Amino acid sequence: MIQRIIKNEWLQYSRDKRLKWLICFLLLISAIALWHQLDFQSQLQTTRKEAQQKSREEWLSQELKHPHIAAHFGNYAYKKPSLLHCFDPGLSIYTGTSVYMEPHRQNDLLFSKGQESDTGLRFGWLSPALVCQLLVSLLIIVLSFGSINGEQEKGTLPLLLSQGISFRQLLFAKTFAVFLVFEIFITVYLLITAIAAAWLLSTDLIPGSLFYLWLVYSAYCLIWSLLGVYVSSKIKHAGGAIAVLLLCWMFTNILLPRIVANVAENVFPLTTNYQFRRQIADAIEKGLDGHNTQSERAKQIEQELLSKYKVDSVEQLPFNFEGYIMQQGEEYSSKVYDKFWGEVFLSLKKQKQLQSLLGLGSPFVALRNISMATSNASLETEIDFQEQAEQYRRDFVQELNNDMRDNSAYGSFNSYKVSKDKYHSIGDVEIKNHPLAWSFPHIVPDNVGLICWLLVLIILLYKRGNAFSYR
Repeated sequence: MIQRIIKNEWLQYSRDKRLKWLICFLLLISAIALWHQLDFQSQLQTTRKEAQQKSREEWLSQELKHPHIAAHFGNYAYKKPSLLHCFDPGLSIYTGTSVYMEPHRQNDLLFSKGQESDTGLRFGWLSPALVCQLLVSLLIIVLSFGSINGEQEKGTLPLLLSQGISFRQLLFAKTFAVFLVFEIFITVYLLITAIAAAWLLSTDLIPGSLFYLWLVYSAYCLIWSLLGVYVSSKIKHAGGAIAVLLLCWMFTNILLPRIVANVAENVFPLTTNYQFRRQIADAIEKGLDGHNTQSERAKQIEQELLSKYKVDSVEQLPFNFEGYIMQQGEEYSSKVYDKFWGEVFLSLKKQKQLQSLLGLGSPFVALRNISMATSNASLETEIDFQEQAEQYRRDFVQELNNDMRDNSAYGSFNSYKVSKDKYHSIGDVEIKNHPLAWSFPHIVPDNVGLICWLLVLIILLYKRGNAFSYR
């Protein structure tokens, strides 16, 4: 009997011209979003490959020079694109795609799409994920708001119940009728996106991440289907039901995410870029404790080395003191950057944790966080990219400083030149993307939130089936 109800609902959908136009609109927007994202990621990948190859060639072909000057030639690290970026680009749109690496400083990410775009980007980047998160939930409302009260207004509800189906079964049949329409859409859309991305970007499919993404988006569709049918069963008139559902949609998908983001920013504020850079400069110059200046640290290191090697001057040391002190300065500045960047990263993580907690009232917030994490475009993956690039920067700067220390004489800054082999000994940047298992611990609260939404709505619909009486 439930199957007959579902088939009958689908028959009604096929006869409603308004729904046909809405479905056509969904398919058109989905196709545009997919084409837009595939085109963007394809161009971005081509640009990244060309830029990284050119950067490597320039590094290897630079003229022979002093190791420290060669280090200042610098290098670029580029994010490694993920196949699922074609579905959900996440924070990568806003944080940038590359970072310039040089001695003495840890630079910010460069060339984000957000820097190039107008204020329209604040409303979201057009992508398949945005279509599934916002547009699909809105269309579920359109299909479900009159599912029960519409039968009552037409007087067909008693006829349906007289066929031997309970009201509870009717509620769940109506829910699955709506859900299956969009479940088919989500399944096909994800598969097309993944296959097209794998072909266009010449990369392998990620079955585990793709299945998990399908699972959470399916849960999201089921949540809105349950909510739509429940409200339709509680509110007598269809006009009132759609008004309530649209208010729920606006609150959970538009207002609440903005509110929780503002609350998180106020509770865990970030320092301004000027203050951040000023703090770092002061800490390097005056010391982390404010009482150990750069010159005092250098003098202390010099005295310790003279005492250790029992010599009278740095010229008598068995290595080039200039290279040694250069590396000691790098290591101290790294401690400074670790401290202040660590504070920034900690604040950002606390902001996200608070948003996830406050966002339990919105399945959209939970889905967005899970989707970005699964697509390797979350806060944690952006921080990880910064840390991988920074580790590479420290390694290649240290290698050149050590070459200066071990192979040059004191005072030979203007005469000593590094060998060509040294350029080749420094490998190219290799940024690694992590599997889903690495990201999963960061989205446990969001998974719990979605599960809670599902359970609460299933219980409410179940109880509604028991409490029904003709009105």
